[in-house]
Amino acid sequence: MKTGIVVLGHGSRRAVDEANHVLLRLAEMVKADTGADLLETAFMNPKAQRQNLADAVGKLVAGGATKIIVAPVFLSNGLHMQKDIPTEIALLKEKHAVEIKTAAHLGADPRIAAVIVDRIREVAGN
Repeated sequence: MKTGIVVLGHGSRRAVDEANHVLLRLAEMVKADTGADLLETAFMNPKAQRQNLADAVGKLVAGGATKIIVAPVFLSNGLHMQKDIPTEIALLKEKHAVEIKTAAHLGADPRIAAVIVDRIREVAGN
């Protein structure tokens, strides 16, 4: 069973595309850490004018993935996590007849808090 990964973010409109590069860099880090051969980045915001979830899943399936893990880069369990992503994934499961699982949102993870503390210390002079 070949597993594909989608690193999914919200995305910013094309006019500020440099904001989208953070997700692209994170996806590169995930690929390096996991050794995944099949990894795509996707954006929920159509104004980002970048690959969406459906296109990312389609590429992974075309590449031989029979199982796909969607890793959302969202801090909270908001509307995208509760409604939009599950609805889209249900349609994609029907279309491609593959297993698709969604990882949890990032949430209030102590590792994220540690990064915030590091950033505070950087400017506080400690």
